[in-house]
Amino acid sequence: MRRLVTGPFAYLLELTRAIRQGWDRFFFSPVDPTPLGLIRLGTGALLFWSLAVAGFDLQAYFGKTGWANTDYVRARLAEQSPTAWSFWFFVPDNALLPVWVGCLVVLAFYTVGLWSRVSAILAWVIAVSTARRTPYLLYGFDQVVAIWALYLAASGASGQAVSLDRWIARFRSSRAEAARLKKDGKFVIPAGVPESSVSANLGIRLIQIHLVLIYGMAGLAKLRGEPWWDGSAGWGLVAAGEFRLFDLTWLASFPLLLQLGTHLGLLMELSYPIAIWIPQIRPLMMALVVLMHLAIGFTLGLVEFSLAMIVGNIAFASGAWLRSLAAGQGSGSYARVLYDGACPRCRASIALFTAGDPARLIEPIDLTAVDVKSINPSLTPEACMRSMHVVRTDGRVFEGFEAVLQVARCAPMFWPLALFGVVPGVTFVGRRIYHRIAASRPRDVVCNDEVCALPTATAPKSSTSGRSTDESERPRSVRH
Repeated sequence: MRRLVTGPFAYLLELTRAIRQGWDRFFFSPVDPTPLGLIRLGTGALLFWSLAVAGFDLQAYFGKTGWANTDYVRARLAEQSPTAWSFWFFVPDNALLPVWVGCLVVLAFYTVGLWSRVSAILAWVIAVSTARRTPYLLYGFDQVVAIWALYLAASGASGQAVSLDRWIARFRSSRAEAARLKKDGKFVIPAGVPESSVSANLGIRLIQIHLVLIYGMAGLAKLRGEPWWDGSAGWGLVAAGEFRLFDLTWLASFPLLLQLGTHLGLLMELSYPIAIWIPQIRPLMMALVVLMHLAIGFTLGLVEFSLAMIVGNIAFASGAWLRSLAAGQGSGSYARVLYDGACPRCRASIALFTAGDPARLIEPIDLTAVDVKSINPSLTPEACMRSMHVVRTDGRVFEGFEAVLQVARCAPMFWPLALFGVVPGVTFVGRRIYHRIAASRPRDVVCNDEVCALPTATAPKSSTSGRSTDESERPRSVRH
């Protein structure tokens, strides 16, 4: 009899404890903020694009007597919600242009992750205000990006990864480290993987839960319509000519294909709320979601909405996997970079690149503190002093502007520079610009034969380099 009382009570206690622990793990365990940073990047770009389009006719979109009269819109919003607001209601017509430009600047900062905590809040205010001021343009896209912007602003974690805020912090740390003398010529690069945080988890979970509700409710709502049961709904979407980009009425000759597409889409939405949480099924489900939205975007013309939904689904992607898309799966150094450690401009440049090298593919080496022939027998002190050299792990050596392009390939944010380097004529011009800058670079000490002599295998570093081998701050620079 006693066990009949204590058993259920113990079970309830254990159940309560398990629920509390599961709740804490789900919402309050630190996670990688990389997905949230990419969602911010995508959301900001879409918001910027949407508002930029309005610039073609600001008076029509936001003017007091535009397509929707300001007083009329305010009255309609007041009927729906007395607390509804939009700052566009208070912008006079003669101030529309500067306010619009200011909003674009804020959205640009938000997209690249500059002052991300403040710009995230302002971006959400802009998204909501614009949607409420232009109800005649409102559709799923505006609602979705406003929701993502809200969760990004509420979490305050959108700038913890894939942002200029993080890059600037890494650059300052790298530059300070590069300014300290090292016995082996190397300096420690700050960690490339962003630190996990509870705030990032909170933002990601809010987006994940909202996605589950969107797809689940959409699937259940479709079950109320007979066309989704008999498979004819697909034809209705294809035949609609209001938004479509291509004429797909020829699919009427393949009714079974249309029915299959209709039922697969419905099945995906109904199964999403459960299947997306299963690790083994998640990649397949995400691939199907992306394919579905690409089909919607390029056939029905709802491109912005489709992109907004794809951006939101990044919340279910692994941060490590996302980073591997940019940095690759390989580990270890891709190239050793020999730079003039006595040149403040060179130290700043190498810190610039290492700050954007999350996978630590670059191994910077101060050539004034090592024997360059120990790095590669083909190197000479004179050539290394003239220009930066890159020695790849496969043994290939690059110098000058070509070395810069090699380093740019290791840092995801500098890929455009590496791609630009393949344009005909760019290398020709780049070499001349680089050598002119290198020839006039400043150095921390006045250069002469004794001071500028590089370490060799037979000469002690302390006597040939003119520096202490202990770590210390470098003196102020003077011109070479």
